[in-house]
Amino acid sequence: MPPEVYIALINEAHKHGMMVHFHATALDDQKAVVKAGVDVLVHTIANQRIDDELVSILKDKKPYWAPVMGLGDTAELCQADNVFVEQVLPDSVIDDVKAGRTWLRSPPCSAPLSAQFAQREENLKYNFPRYLAAGARLVLSTDTGLTAKHSFGFGDHHEIGMYARYGLSPADIIVAATSRPAEVLGARDTGVLAKGKRADFIVLNANPLDDIRNTRAIDSVYSYGAKLDRDALQRKFKRAVVDRDAYRAKAVKDYVPHPPSSFKAE
Repeated sequence: MPPEVYIALINEAHKHGMMVHFHATALDDQKAVVKAGVDVLVHTIANQRIDDELVSILKDKKPYWAPVMGLGDTAELCQADNVFVEQVLPDSVIDDVKAGRTWLRSPPCSAPLSAQFAQREENLKYNFPRYLAAGARLVLSTDTGLTAKHSFGFGDHHEIGMYARYGLSPADIIVAATSRPAEVLGARDTGVLAKGKRADFIVLNANPLDDIRNTRAIDSVYSYGAKLDRDALQRKFKRAVVDRDAYRAKAVKDYVPHPPSSFKAE
């Protein structure tokens, strides 16, 4: 998108009180759109180290920042006995992810880590704390739903685990995952536990301030003050995938090829 287009879009959106999110994965693009006044910068530079110029622009503008890093990371299902992830996926999906049979190509769990992956990890370790030190306001964000290896629900937990891996404290991670997304979305009735707010919260069996992975030790979930039936939801999730696979198999079995056209060009 040329600068004259996105600058006009940003200015017009701001006239109407609208926030602008910009998807930018290249260093020069991030510099340009943040300088132009974008409100939410989406993505983290992963193919190189960020430079002093971007840091300076971030310090000046202090945008919200949605890192979106987990999709390119190793699948959690490659970890042994990952019950937290496996509990919501059918066995066939687990087998496909481990074998690398996913819609968005990923290596099987048996494959060694590539040099490209190792370089990406080093770049993220360098870049992530520098975005934060420059004043970028972290917002939990994911690319979940594109592939079974990084699905809705557990993908958020994987993402915040990466924040911890790159040095962020559990307390700051919790803010990035709760009150700040509500702030960005303008959802004033949720995001914190306080009088007059919606009662949206989870009850844990361990303290996430000790270890952010304790957010996985879920005892119960409440939405609008009502306790969710997690067992029923889990059965529904698994059944939906089984039903989908059965539908696809039937569609393939019943498929009748269209007869070739008899039309001949003159």
